[in-house]
Amino acid sequence: MSLAEIKKEVLALPADEQAELASFLSARLRRDDPGYRELLKNLIDDRNQDNWVSWDDAKKTLDQLR
Repeated sequence: MSLAEIKKEVLALPADEQAELASFLSARLRRDDPGYRELLKNLIDDRNQDNWVSWDDAKKTLDQLR
């Protein structure tokens, strides 16, 4: 299957499945990126509460992106 055919198939998917595919591809591309891993590690290890985001704020942001 060619890239053009894949793009055509993706355009035929419902929006929620396109979003799921985009998430999958993004995660796949970042999986082996050492810079991204380091960024995530630093975010997770951050003990400065000024940089934290509440769960409710995070959910609101995610809902706005959908």
